Amino acid sequence: MNTAPSHGVGTNPQALSAFITASESYSIVASQDIVDVRGLKLWAKGNPVSSALQQRLLDRKLKQPLEACLLAEDGVTVFTLHHDLKTFLEQDTPLTLALRPWASLLLAQVKQLPLHSVAQLLLTTALATRPTTLPHAVTAMALAGAIASGRFTGVDVRLAMLGGLLHDVGEVYIQPEYLDHGTALDSVGHKHLVVHPRVAQMLLDVTTDYPKALCLAIGEHHERLDGSGYPARLSGQQLSPLGRLLAVVEVTMGLLRNPQAPLNRASFALRVVPGEFDPQWGGQVSDMARAAGEVLPPAAAHSRAEQLLPMTLIDRRLHQTQELAQTLKNQGRTGPFFEIMETALLRLNRLRVAWNALGFWGLDASQLSCQEAFELQLAGAELQQRLRALQRECMLLCERLGELEKTLLEPLWHGLLDGRVKV
Repeated sequence: MNTAPSHGVGTNPQALSAFITASESYSIVASQDIVDVRGLKLWAKGNPVSSALQQRLLDRKLKQPLEACLLAEDGVTVFTLHHDLKTFLEQDTPLTLALRPWASLLLAQVKQLPLHSVAQLLLTTALATRPTTLPHAVTAMALAGAIASGRFTGVDVRLAMLGGLLHDVGEVYIQPEYLDHGTALDSVGHKHLVVHPRVAQMLLDVTTDYPKALCLAIGEHHERLDGSGYPARLSGQQLSPLGRLLAVVEVTMGLLRNPQAPLNRASFALRVVPGEFDPQWGGQVSDMARAAGEVLPPAAAHSRAEQLLPMTLIDRRLHQTQELAQTLKNQGRTGPFFEIMETALLRLNRLRVAWNALGFWGLDASQLSCQEAFELQLAGAELQQRLRALQRECMLLCERLGELEKTLLEPLWHGLLDGRVKV
């Protein structure tokens, strides 16, 4: 799978197709001659991008990355970003109300963002091909800036805002079907999806003059302090400070896809499993939720069995994983798949500890306060999300195994979730 930016290699076909599509709505031209590695000019400087360029680049290796050779003359600029941010902050949603105290700071800082031509190209392409991604990027930019302002000033706040704005630009290189949040992915889909942070990091590092700290942090925005993230499964001090901040932004944004979702939901998710996120940045989100004075929505009624569903699922997976490990040991099998099972057992035991620490297991729904009932619902949804993350992690770890070993370990992810708690 060729997902890297084109530099002495064939152009990424998904990105090239997206650039061509974007050129139908916006003016995208060659900012310099596009030349292959042998010095043959394929496209002249100033020529607008068209489908003919796509034919010229088939099976060609370029001297310079294609992204560095293109310029979006309109589309996303710091002026449109300022307008979009102002429009966003004028809305009345839980997140915008929480961000309102930082509105003037954010609007002032966005005017000073160094929007490199490659970043502008990718944001414009995203706007043309997947229109919902730009509002997501603008919201992430605002949230990152507000969080960062609690400890940073000036250029460091702008760096955090750029991180929020650009954290998902690697998705331009991913086939659209793998980006549908409502569709369950198989191992191939997961393999494609998880590379987008690394693609964005490499792209920005190679084609822009952005600080390496920014590029690195964008590559880390799906990592988790406990090693359960992706693509590199980094942990602890392996994650950069800005990467830790963007991880908090990323999970908060994921939970607030519905604009009316309470910020309390993200605040709870960031602390439900200790050790996943940096508490200094997660604490900023919790402070915002408290300061906004959110009124919690009424919790849906659940039976006792539904209340205990998360713990039932976790215990079931623990038992199945332990049984599988013992069966393979009894068969005299050895190999790296035991490391994968140990990872699964570690994650499941941590989820069990997290659930027990919440203190809900011995309570009846009638005994719960409004806050407790709301958090019980969130706990169920969040722990099931961690089970899905474990499914993804096991599938990806198994990519390095042979077919027989994959078959032996399939029970680790097959039928992982048998129920859902909706929030």
